[in-house]
This record gives sequence, C-alpha cells and structure tokens, in this order.
Amino acid sequence: MNPRAAIALLGLSALGMVPAQAAPAKSAPAATAPAAKGSLPAAVQNAIDKGDYAAVREALVNELKSMKIAPDNKQALNLSMALEVVDCTSPQVLTDFAKVKDQAAFLKAFMADPDWQEIYLGCGLVPYHTDWGVKVLYGVWKEEGGDVKNKPLACALASVWGGGETWKDPAIQRKDPSKYNPVRRYKYFQRQAAKNVLFPGYKRLKAWELRFVVGIPGQDWDDESYEWAFKHINMPWDQYGWACWSATYTDPSKFGDSVQSGEYNLPYTSESWAEATQRNGGVCGALSHFGTVAAMAHGIPAYTVGQPGHCAYAVRVKRGEWTGGFGGPDGGMHNHIFGNQAPTSYRLMEAVYGNDTAIARAYRHSFCARALAATGQDKEAVAMWKEALRISPMHPFFRSALHKLFIKGGMKPDECFKYLMDALPSYKGHGVAATNMMDDLKDSISAMDDGSKLQLFSAIHKSLAGTPASWAVKCEDVIAKQSEMLQNDGAKLELLTEAFAAYMSNGDGTLFGQILEWAVKTYVQAGKDEVFNKAFAAASRKAAGTTAAGVDAKERTKKMSQAYGKAIIAAEQARSAPAFQALSEAAMKACPPDDVKPVKLTKTPAGNLAKAVLFRISTTCGFDSPVAHAGILTPNGGKCHTEREARPNMIVELADKATVTGCVVRKVPGNDWRMKKATIATSTDGATWFDQETTQDMPSEWMVQFKPGTTAKWVRIEFENAQPEFAHISHFLIYTK
Repeated sequence: MNPRAAIALLGLSALGMVPAQAAPAKSAPAATAPAAKGSLPAAVQNAIDKGDYAAVREALVNELKSMKIAPDNKQALNLSMALEVVDCTSPQVLTDFAKVKDQAAFLKAFMADPDWQEIYLGCGLVPYHTDWGVKVLYGVWKEEGGDVKNKPLACALASVWGGGETWKDPAIQRKDPSKYNPVRRYKYFQRQAAKNVLFPGYKRLKAWELRFVVGIPGQDWDDESYEWAFKHINMPWDQYGWACWSATYTDPSKFGDSVQSGEYNLPYTSESWAEATQRNGGVCGALSHFGTVAAMAHGIPAYTVGQPGHCAYAVRVKRGEWTGGFGGPDGGMHNHIFGNQAPTSYRLMEAVYGNDTAIARAYRHSFCARALAATGQDKEAVAMWKEALRISPMHPFFRSALHKLFIKGGMKPDECFKYLMDALPSYKGHGVAATNMMDDLKDSISAMDDGSKLQLFSAIHKSLAGTPASWAVKCEDVIAKQSEMLQNDGAKLELLTEAFAAYMSNGDGTLFGQILEWAVKTYVQAGKDEVFNKAFAAASRKAAGTTAAGVDAKERTKKMSQAYGKAIIAAEQARSAPAFQALSEAAMKACPPDDVKPVKLTKTPAGNLAKAVLFRISTTCGFDSPVAHAGILTPNGGKCHTEREARPNMIVELADKATVTGCVVRKVPGNDWRMKKATIATSTDGATWFDQETTQDMPSEWMVQFKPGTTAKWVRIEFENAQPEFAHISHFLIYTK
C-alpha cells in the first residue's frame, strides 16, 4: 500500500480536545484488604507491620534457611519472590516508602500477594533500587480501592515508568505527571478494554507485552495523545505501520520554524503531541511517534526505534512478528527489555518470552536461585541457575547472575571453556547475544590456552555469521578483541582464517565486508599482507562450494561485490600486490561483474604481454567496479572509474622490473570526450616518473610504443583536465621485450 492510499483509510478529523485533568485522589483502602492474612510467617509479617524492610529481609532469609528452596515447594517459592521484591527495590527504599500510612498499607497487601509479585518480577525490566515500581503499583491499587483488577497492566506500567537494573533512569520519569500519568493510562486501557474496542489480541497480552502498549520509556507522548489517536486514527489492525503518514513530513513548519528550533509547534501549545503532529507535520521522529502512539492507543504493541540518521517504528499484531513502520523494526528501541541495539532487542526478547509456560518455569527457578544465593548456598544456587537456563537458555539476566557466582567461586579456565562451548549452540541466530554473554567471563577466557580460545572464538564467528542481518551487528570489534587475547601469531592467523571462512559461507555479505575491511586495515595496510593472504587463501578453500542459506542470492552477490570492492581499493592504496590478486581472484568467483563484457583489442605493441601484479586508481566513486580492476590487466578487459579530478590517473605494477616495449590503453565506451589530454609515464622506483608519450586527443584505443631500452616496473597513464572530470578505462596492458 502506498502512503496516499494509507491516508485515505484514516478518516482523520481536526477536532481538538481539552487535555484530561488528573483524577481526584481517593481515600486509601483498609490496610488489611484484600490480601489474605497469615500468608506470611509471623516474623516476616511483624517486620512488615513495623515498616522495617531490613528486618523483613532478615526474616525472609532466616525462614528460607529452614526449608527446601525449590519451585515445587510453594511456600519456599513464595518467600523467594518476596525476598526478590525486597532486594530489587532495596530494603531502605521500601522502609522509606512505608513511612507513609497509605503506602505502608499497600506494601502489606503486595507482600502478601505472591501471584502479583510473580507478574511484577517477570514482566521485563523490574525497577531497581528505586521506589518507582512500587509507587506506580500503589497509585493503581489506591485508585482501585485495594482490589487491582488488571495486575499485568499495572505491572507493565510500573516497569515502563520504573526502568530497571540495565536502564535505571528512563526519560518518562522526568515528564510532567499532570500530562504523563500511569494511573490515568491504566484507567484509559481498562475503559477501552471494557468497551471491547481495542485490538482483539489485547486481552491475551502478558505483562511484558503490555509494556509496548502503555508507554514509551525513552520518548513517551502525553496521555491526551492516546485519547486523541484512538478517536481520530482508525485503521485495519494490520495497517498501523502506515499510520505515520496521516501526518505530513514537514520541515520547516508552516510558519518557517525549524523542527530543531523549539518553536515548531507554536502557536498550538495546548494540543496533545498527536494532534499537533497531525496538524503541523514533522520529520521522521514526530511521524514515527505518531504511528507508534496510534497503534498503542488501540492496544497494539509498538515501539519507536532509532537508526543511523533516522527514527522509525515497529508494530506487532502477531506474537513474534514485528513489522516496520517508516523503516523499522531494526534499530535501537526506545522501549526495551534486554537492550536497545538490534538484534539483541526485539528478536532476543521474542525468543526468550515466546513460550509462556517455559518462561514462567524459568523465572520460578530464578527466584529460587537468588534465594539460595542469599542464604549462602552458592553451589545449590549455581545448579538452580543452570536449570533456569536449561529452560530459557538465552535470558541474559539469568546468565549474568550465574556468571557472578562463577566469578565468586573462582571459575577455572577449563571449566569456563566447557560451560561456554555447551551454551553457545543454544544461541543459534543470536550471535550478538552470545558474544555479549561472554563479556562477564573475559578474565577466565583470557586465562585459557590459545587452542581453547580459538575453538571458542571460531564458534562465536559462526554464530554471528548465522545471525539475521542488522546494521547493529558488528564483527570488527569482536575479532579485534579476540586477536589481542591470543598469544602467538600462528593463533591469530588461524583466527582470521576461521572468521573469513565463517562469513564467506554464511550471511548476506555484510559481515564479510566488515571482516575484510578490518583485515585489510590490520594486516595489509600495516605491511603484513602475507598473513592476510595465507588466511584468505585457507578460508577460500574451506568455504569452497558452500552456499549461504536463508538469504536472497541477488542481494548477497551485491553486498559481496561491495565488500570485495572496498577491500580491493584498500589493497590498491596499501600497494599490496598479493592482497590485490587474492581479493580479485576470489571476487571474480563469488560476484563477477555483470556490466563487463570481453573486448578484443585491434592492435598491440611489439613484444610479450607482461605479468602485471597490481592496478591502482587515483580515486574511486559509485560508478567504479573494483571487482573488475584486475581484468583491466588482461586482454579481455575490465572496468574502472575515477571520481572527478583535475589529474586522474591509473598505475600498473609489473611483477619485476623489465625492458618494456609499449602499452595499450582503451577507454570504457561512452563519454570519450572526458579523456582527451593524456600522458604515459614509466618508473623504476614508483616515485620518479619519466614521460614516454603525450596526446592532446586520446583515441578510444591508444597504443604507445616505447623507446628501445626503456625499463620500468610501474607504468602510469594520467589525464589532464581544465576542470575536474571523470576517467574510465577498460584495458591497460604492458608489453615487454
């Protein structure tokens, strides 16, 4: 569907609305309602009644020490969850919170409700060492008279406003509470759900999914925007990826103000963000937020996402399937659980939370694992964490907690190696997450022998190579750090070989390009092209005959050509003949240029065709075809294309200094007028040049006969232009005696 067709579906109205006022405060319910009395041991309950949560923690630990801590022991599980609520919030924060009578009453109810705690602790980012989470839950509890009817929704709001251990200070916390109110947001969704006007899948959403409905922690819009968007932006459920186009892409505003000026939305300051954007327009950020809020207002999970130089968004009408709006879903999520960099964001999140039964079991094991550690049973805690990870192997928070216990226990290098090699197969398609989870154990990895490191590092590159393409996936930093950790040059050579082979055989060519650029910079440009060539040749043999699975062949060929092209240009600039030859040969097999046709020359100088080992071009541009540069040195021909220059040139390097008899240069057909005045020169040292012949009007095919006895290792053609101009040739052949 095109944007204009999408706009036609909207039926927009320009009617304004008066922003909703904050709901009047309600009196607190009785402290004892509605949680069941006696559900906690007396010592724990007494400490709660006193509002002393350091004592609550101590009592919980003492109780847990006296029982078997396991998910199948309901009492132990419930106390483990209560302990985790105290620890993740912190005893001091809860003690301070309980100094207010109404808040103390809420905490009594919450601490006695294990079902609510389980939802709260398992909904993604649990507010960490702050009162934000319990403050939001308290607000909903008070609004509902002590009987919270939608606890998953309340927990989702607490998580969005509260942040978490990996995101302690989301921007929504600093927003004006009269316009960004979690309780008002709760009431909005409850009201719409009761009228049965939200997305049909809304009522099936779990708390972690509702996080992507109730707000945007990083860059939220006001409550009134949700109300306005619900009334004025109504589309088929699967079309909200087009909702952004209900506003016009506009900069500057109708009054000439830049979107960066702070005055863009004047004079409509009383409007909601959504209405102001629909009226005034905006750039990618405003339109993506508009589309996101339009989806969320209808109960559809959505998020805004940052990309290089752009803001996009994503929506989800089916579990596991985020679809793009304005260029999403890939990028840095403004609402996330495990991190905002794709693909560790939405793909990992869906993989971890996709099975409701499994993730619930895994979380119950995690509660018990933390309780075991709190009671000093580290060995048992390690076993419990391993069981949680057997059920949900890619949960990064679980891995991190286990790794802390490993480090505390002094994990040995051989134990670390076995653990990581056993864990890595579970990360198929999630190479970035696999790489990140190893960071905690870098000291143990550093202490391994090179053989173990190589096996581990090779497995990481294979995992990255099998990860879906994303601009956020990078392998250069990974191999750079790995290479530094290896002790000898032979191991570094083998690492480069394994990495080359992994990316030659898998993926869409993006990571292959990254590894090529890194290797050329690290080895070729540093004068170590023999290392590069050995690794590249060995990897080519390993990857011979393999076909990358699951990627578009045409797109892969295009990206492989781009990757080889950048590397070939870099090899030329580094004047590395071996790298130029190896890359060119491999490129012609992997991605032969389709715009170069063999051409037979009409005449050649006397002598034999010299063995040329390197072709260099003064500049390159988008019209260039570096993969075809090597063909320029053969009778079949190739192609090159400089940028506009006053004196563009091409240089051929021979295998050895020789007595040269002449050369022939042929232009790429078309636009011959660009290359008129030209000079052929020779050199024996690559620095001092001797002109051999100059023409004021170079023909399409120019043969030059050198003076007898001319010796050279380098031959150059240079064009001279009154104004900067392109140059492009298909042949540059040198002949020797």
